[in-house]
Amino acid sequence: MTTLAISQEVRERGRTLRWFIVGWITLSTILNLIDRQALSVLAPTLRDEFGLSNRGYANIVNAFLVSYTIMYTVGGVLVDRIGERLGMAGCILWWSIAAMLHSLARGAFSLGLFRFLLGIGEPVNYPAALRATTSWFSRAERGLPIAIYSSGSSVGSLIATPLVAWIALQYGWRFAFFATGSLGLIWLAVWLLIYRLPRHDVSRVEPRDSVSQADAQPGLADPATPQRFTDLLKDRNVLGILLARFMTDPVWLFFLYWTPEYLKRQWGFSLKDIGLYGWIPFVFGGAGGVLGGMASDWLIRSGLSPAAARRRLLYFSAVLAPVGMVTGFVGSPGISIAVIALMAFICYVWFINTAALVSDVFSEKVIGTVQGLMGTTGSMGGMLFTWLTGFLLDTMSSYKFVFVIAGSGHLLGSLALWSLMRDKRSEAH
Repeated sequence: MTTLAISQEVRERGRTLRWFIVGWITLSTILNLIDRQALSVLAPTLRDEFGLSNRGYANIVNAFLVSYTIMYTVGGVLVDRIGERLGMAGCILWWSIAAMLHSLARGAFSLGLFRFLLGIGEPVNYPAALRATTSWFSRAERGLPIAIYSSGSSVGSLIATPLVAWIALQYGWRFAFFATGSLGLIWLAVWLLIYRLPRHDVSRVEPRDSVSQADAQPGLADPATPQRFTDLLKDRNVLGILLARFMTDPVWLFFLYWTPEYLKRQWGFSLKDIGLYGWIPFVFGGAGGVLGGMASDWLIRSGLSPAAARRRLLYFSAVLAPVGMVTGFVGSPGISIAVIALMAFICYVWFINTAALVSDVFSEKVIGTVQGLMGTTGSMGGMLFTWLTGFLLDTMSSYKFVFVIAGSGHLLGSLALWSLMRDKRSEAH
């Protein structure tokens, strides 16, 4: 076999491997959300068994969000130092064990403790996945793979609802936590066997830390991006993304953790009903993620810079988001689920394109850190909104005002992005 033929075979194997890696990362994201979503699916059952008020349930949700908020940034910095292979392996081992421990809960305190432990491991998945994507795909190619693995969270939520409900109905809620948590240990064994960094000639990817022609375009990663952590916090592009996610992440976290509760308290859904219909919004979330990634890649091929393409989609979807305000005023559960499904679509367009925007605007040396900061900021907003939700529901006994607040988040987030984010090349002039 000639040297050229060998080189071609190596490239083909690399292209096949990189899409397998995307698929496996997508599976980790699916498992991440199954383990996280199990609580909200079982919340009506657990609230009745443990006698939890709305604020008591909110405190348990926030126990997860406290550790998740801290570890998103810590995990991002850690992954930038030790790499995505070990970072991903460590986080899924930790969170799988923590998820299995939920089966031992005896009340609010122990359930909150196990949620706190779960939140330590879960966020590291996302900066590790982003680093793996930047290792194997060029900037112009990243929208679709990021969309695919990020939409795994929607698929995971979709699967979790009927799966967890069915296991709990058949074998009890304790086994539901144990069974879903154990799946991550199988994932881990395969990851350690297959993941490696690419050779530079495997595909069309750019070598890590290189400065390509794309860097000469406005809005793309600039070699002058600050490298120190303190300098990142002063960068207006960082601040723009962080504020945008601070205002928009709470919207999805609300729908993620409170939709089954809303369906039970407002419309009288049983656990079986939640399993039958509660998955519908997550189908639309997954569609929003994939279509949002494909649309941004199409805009890039049409001539827009990557950063401009992502922002255009973010602004467009934010205009649609206020429809979420009507959720608490409609007259049937079917219409409520339909509106929540539209909000899930919008939320995932935001998740995909803000994650891709990080890889477009910032140096590959710091994308894990910026991704971590973004997750931490979004979770901080989620903690505040979760506390507010519990307070409003216990004092007003109505979801109407909560939905109004949720419907305003993406407009406020897009305003923050528009006012703060600047192309670095433009600023230089």
